[in-house]
Amino acid sequence: MKTRVQALTASLALCCIGVFGETTPKPSITLVQAELMTDAQAHLLKVGATVFARTAADWQGPDCVLRIGAILEAHVVSVVPHTKTAKGSELSLAFTRAQCGEKKMSDFKMLLFALAAPPVGNLEAMTTAPMEIRALGPGGVTSIADAPLGRSITLGVGTPVYQSPVIPRMKMGDVIGIRGLKLSVGTGPDASSVLTSKDRDVSLEGGSVLLLIPAQGTFLSAPANPGDARAASSAGGDTASGAGAAVSAEPPVEDIDLCAPPQCNVLLPSGNEDDMGKAKASISIRRLGYAPRPQKMMYIFDHDEALAYLGPKELLVAFNPHKLLTRHTLGAAGQTVRVIHVVLVNTETRQIEYSADWELPDNGRYLWPLADGRVLAHVGSELRVYGGGLKIHNRVSIDGPLAFVRVTPDGNFVAIGVIRERHTPELHAQLSESLGLDPEEDVDIAVLNRNFEPIARSTSRSRLMPPTLLNEGQAELLAEPNMRYSLSMVPWDSHAQTVARFSSSCLPQLSSIAPDLMFLVSCDKQTRQLEYRVLRPNGKLELKGLPGKNECGHAAEGSANREDFVVKVVKASQPLLGAGELAFSEADLSSEELSVYRATDTKRLLRVHVASPSSSREGFAVSPDGSQLAVMTRDRIAIYSVARE
Repeated sequence: MKTRVQALTASLALCCIGVFGETTPKPSITLVQAELMTDAQAHLLKVGATVFARTAADWQGPDCVLRIGAILEAHVVSVVPHTKTAKGSELSLAFTRAQCGEKKMSDFKMLLFALAAPPVGNLEAMTTAPMEIRALGPGGVTSIADAPLGRSITLGVGTPVYQSPVIPRMKMGDVIGIRGLKLSVGTGPDASSVLTSKDRDVSLEGGSVLLLIPAQGTFLSAPANPGDARAASSAGGDTASGAGAAVSAEPPVEDIDLCAPPQCNVLLPSGNEDDMGKAKASISIRRLGYAPRPQKMMYIFDHDEALAYLGPKELLVAFNPHKLLTRHTLGAAGQTVRVIHVVLVNTETRQIEYSADWELPDNGRYLWPLADGRVLAHVGSELRVYGGGLKIHNRVSIDGPLAFVRVTPDGNFVAIGVIRERHTPELHAQLSESLGLDPEEDVDIAVLNRNFEPIARSTSRSRLMPPTLLNEGQAELLAEPNMRYSLSMVPWDSHAQTVARFSSSCLPQLSSIAPDLMFLVSCDKQTRQLEYRVLRPNGKLELKGLPGKNECGHAAEGSANREDFVVKVVKASQPLLGAGELAFSEADLSSEELSVYRATDTKRLLRVHVASPSSSREGFAVSPDGSQLAVMTRDRIAIYSVARE
């Protein structure tokens, strides 16, 4: 296999500026590029309150080295909120500490030099960087690339869903995109920078772009005419505008939806249900100990239930029985968070062949189908490969919390991410309280071959979206202005190429399924309703589901023999917009429709409609030979036969 992996980096393009007094030599100084982690509003802050930011790019100085994502700490020196009697508002911030290459915070004073509003359309502000892989053993990483031992190659492991726009060249004291706000650099108490507003509360949104300059050895003097101040780029660095100009323009790519039958299939919303398939068998899951929780509130579909075939007639049923837990320490992965009860059922005789309990240290996904009728399961502090009879074929220890698992559709490569804490317990607790969620962490990544032998290792960050791996390489999403997105393909042995463009009013979700297809879920730009597409690696549209009334969830899976794939569409009894926007419960889910398609020509082989659907993403499975479809509801598992003509 001749492959060399090339990844793209979407990074924050900000210019590096140094402004000094006239009598001082003018060496270039690279500014710290950062973003505010939460909103900062004068009427909600008090003197002494802590405000956190994180670096958006690596930075190195004589006294401190900041990695991308390092925490910067500021405190409120003075604050004057806007009131009926006090029209003006003021907020003074002093940046005094930072994570200088360690988990703990160190004293490191910086001045807020300039700032800008969050980039327009920034849905998640996620970026990515190439993953450097180095060979582990004799022969190098020949399963990924024909590279000699020790040679470094790159594999992109994050999907950039937002590419920050180029920020204009900024001068000392500049405030861009925030109406009525002014910045005075280093003029406040304790050399703090002062933000003022004449007729409204000083307010900064989370994600605001910050430029900071080290306080030590810096002598700032505001120029008499601000328009005469020009940004001096750091040695060898590019200005923001220069960086943008250096990128060669790609040839225009047509919209992903410019397609008509017979080149692709566009599905209309469901009509008469009389032609839907009828189950050949039904298995009660309440008899297995399953207890539905229809009133449990959630914002996204969960991973409590899962189905997977281990053979033509062997169905693995896994679910959370929601019983009282006895917590155990599961190694470095953490303590027991939930117990998953698994039952191996013969779909022909409906006999139970095996049952067990799996303890899990998280609430994430725990079951992934593999090629050849196998599954990968997260159990305790390890990943296990199960085959027929629920026999363990391979196992891999996990020495930390699991961040993600991604598998190529052909099963040749598996990427496993494990979270590494980058903060002290005290700082982690502070950040969690301030953000309302866990802060970003480092992720150690292992790349395994088909036999689950480690062939490469690297690092990434938990803030990056997990990769979308195809047999030929990796798919990437890049955001563009006006709710536009481009879809690129990065082959293992070549450079990225844009294959399609589309619009979406929500953050798109991209995954891969067998045999070698992409499943894209997005939102219609006008109605904000969910829609899905099935695409080839070259961007060719094979199948599109038009936005349907009250659709609230989509999932897809391919058969192990790579001949068929299944698309699931879940509907609610009332509009929920997109998952993650409004809280819902299982009781709000009215029905789901599943369709089985032949992969070669997307001919529909089966369509079924069920009521009372499960709230799990993995509550369905297609048998390895494509002859059966199993669907879980809140009280049973229905087994359907798939016509093979």
